[in-house]
Amino acid sequence: MDLRLLRYFLAVCEAGTSHGAAAAVRVAQPSLSRQIRRLEQDLGFELFERSARGLSLTAAGRRFLPVAEDLLARASQAASTARSIARGTVSDLTVVAAPTTVTDVISPFIVRAGADGVIGNVIEAMPEHVYAAIERGDADFAVGTRIPPAELRSMVLGHAYLWAQMPKDHPLAARPSIPIAELTREPLIVMSRAHGVRQMLDSAAARAGLAFTASVETTSPVLAQALAAAGRGVCVLSDDPHFDLAAVPISEAGGDLIITLFGVWDRMHYASARIATCLEELSAFNAELYPQTTNAEGARPTS
Repeated sequence: MDLRLLRYFLAVCEAGTSHGAAAAVRVAQPSLSRQIRRLEQDLGFELFERSARGLSLTAAGRRFLPVAEDLLARASQAASTARSIARGTVSDLTVVAAPTTVTDVISPFIVRAGADGVIGNVIEAMPEHVYAAIERGDADFAVGTRIPPAELRSMVLGHAYLWAQMPKDHPLAARPSIPIAELTREPLIVMSRAHGVRQMLDSAAARAGLAFTASVETTSPVLAQALAAAGRGVCVLSDDPHFDLAAVPISEAGGDLIITLFGVWDRMHYASARIATCLEELSAFNAELYPQTTNAEGARPTS
């Protein structure tokens, strides 16, 4: 498919008229109109309804629009990748991760890496959708907390606690850890049931044969921390503490509740070796951030 015709199509969608689109792409209006007709012939359906008031997308055109946008985005990414390969360099890789991971781990790592760092873009996604971004080609690699798909290469980057967070004058704040049986007797501020942290808490409570009723459920970690800081209860999160909150690990019979962080990528990726190096560096950085949960074996590919 001629990418030039797709660019003309998107230009018309943005401008709303063939005259405006022609000016934007710097071609004569009659020529642009002919090219749009050619694209419609190639596709086998009309993209626009034409009237005295201008052009409007047909139902088929509306369905085709995101396809055209995706194709052009991928073409741009391919061109950038080709330039990197030709130069023999790897730069501006895209990583996908959950918002908490982006805030607490990825963003500080980018700052540490400086101008020579290879991460140039970050996509935020819910934990259950992180690895799908690699399969779609939206990201070069992922940092996630779910078990990686077997067909992708993965590396354990480290671990992080599931924290109980409360004001520093709270009776539990000075404890080295809080047993889950004791925690469930507190007024709890928790994430919604779709959130991985909440699922982890619920599973630990179920293993211990415990039940609890949350005093507050929210989709916002920042709100959970604000409510805890206001004295409304104890919030349960994996996020770093804010609002001068104390963060205490939660324990069960087998030890503290720990979240495993995985680096995941396609083994056939052109920059596979550089991604692995970047993830090893990220693992070392994570060990600095959370030294008490460092994996003694360090970062090591698992597949």
